[in-house]
Amino acid sequence: MYYANKVKVMKNKAFITPIIIILLTLTLILFDIPNLKTQAQPETTLYINPQVAVPTINETFSINLTVANVEDLCSWQAYIYYKNDILETTGYAEGPFLKSHGPTMFDAGYNNNYNETHGQIWMYCVRTWSGTGVNGSGTLATITFKAKIGGTTTIHLTDTILGNSSAKRIPHTPIDGTVKVLAADITILNVTLSKTIVGQGYTTTINVTAKNQGVTTETFNLTLYANETTIQTQTITLTNGSSTTITFLWNTTTFAKGNYIITAYAHPTPYETNTTNNALTNGFIVVVYPGDVNVDRKVDMKDIAAIAKAFGSEPRQPLYNPNYDINDDKKINMKDIAIAAKNFGFIDP
Repeated sequence: MYYANKVKVMKNKAFITPIIIILLTLTLILFDIPNLKTQAQPETTLYINPQVAVPTINETFSINLTVANVEDLCSWQAYIYYKNDILETTGYAEGPFLKSHGPTMFDAGYNNNYNETHGQIWMYCVRTWSGTGVNGSGTLATITFKAKIGGTTTIHLTDTILGNSSAKRIPHTPIDGTVKVLAADITILNVTLSKTIVGQGYTTTINVTAKNQGVTTETFNLTLYANETTIQTQTITLTNGSSTTITFLWNTTTFAKGNYIITAYAHPTPYETNTTNNALTNGFIVVVYPGDVNVDRKVDMKDIAAIAKAFGSEPRQPLYNPNYDINDDKKINMKDIAIAAKNFGFIDP
């Protein structure tokens, strides 16, 4: 009977054992693999921090050479390149990460004129203690630059080496940075003439629209020219991204009769590097003897008839012609006819 019971127990154990093995296997599949994934080490990177620096011209600023997710770091090397027309290196210093466990030997140097287009920085560092290296993330070095002109340059990492306590290289990914040097940028968007014919001694208005395309508030002089003669200069202040329309009043008393090309010019601000859009020419104005509204160099019935045809009109009305509004009072009336009549019979020699 005991033997029979023992056989029965053994049969039960033989049945249960495979079930336990299966359950343990399922447990490993369901629980161990996710745990293994969470324990996987993140990729080691060597990168420029901040990834994008945005200084202004003449500003001195710093970037960091940073390592992330490293194990057993004992030595490192890096070469860095940048556009030397935009930046110049002014200094460097070892960061706190590697020397946090003991003394190090750090050496570096730079050449702002490595070649015609780029400057170069080189850096080496090795720990001088024994044992396991440093784990984690931190700053390896700090580099100081001065921004020279507006523009964008890559801070390019190359020939990078991370070494461990076994004198083997640590696999890693170098990640470049970017520096965008901000500059002032004033542009003339439009020059609008209120008329193209003006009687000598009378006035006309000219509107100029300017925009600050930079990122800082700028104060600048805006000058309006008739050919090469200054009509007027105004001082303008524009916040970044804003635009304004300035009205100039041109009194033609001191200007000889003839054709004048009208140009608006925004005088460059400090640190403005793009000056190609600072000037805009838009059309011309003819200065004539008062009343010669058809510009045939004489005042006769053709001029008076043209003014009379538009008599009583004002701006935005179909018959209004600003060239017939001799006194520029925004309406065509007897005052304009009287000016032409007063000069009736004039012939320009």
